[in-house]
Amino acid sequence: MKLKSIFLAAALASVFGTALAGPNDYNSGIITLNGGPGAWSTSFGTTHTTSGAFTDTFTFAYTGDPGNASGFFANFANDHGKIVFSSANINGYELLVDTYPDYVSGSIFNYVPANGTLVLTISGETYGTPASYAGTIDVVPEPATYGMLLGGLAVVGYAIRRRKEHAEA
Repeated sequence: MKLKSIFLAAALASVFGTALAGPNDYNSGIITLNGGPGAWSTSFGTTHTTSGAFTDTFTFAYTGDPGNASGFFANFANDHGKIVFSSANINGYELLVDTYPDYVSGSIFNYVPANGTLVLTISGETYGTPASYAGTIDVVPEPATYGMLLGGLAVVGYAIRRRKEHAEA
């Protein structure tokens, strides 16, 4: 029951998380994360029309500062087909995949280091067709980036104030 709640929450979060998503050229092989400067986001997914093992690769690109990626992907079984994921990774970082028997399979991930390009590789097996899955991915810059930005602005503000005081004296 807990897994159902987690996937439902992730699905609802994706509705709000993908509000920044824009059109993508899936034929180019690169999926662009849109947004910024505080967050980048997009959705992804695919449909399998043949049963058996598969490996899908999604390449995401964004132009923001280094940060952390989070998101999810899931398959909800239906009368036609289902997908059972066996493994997934982003840039070599293994993701935990889970399957609730005869209902849902997928992964929720957080705090995956992100810097410019993310390659998500998902493997599994399709039972019956068509079977599809979808997900969302978000990248948020590291808090240290904002700390450095605020610190830099404070130094610039201090320098301007000091210059102004000396000019008045």
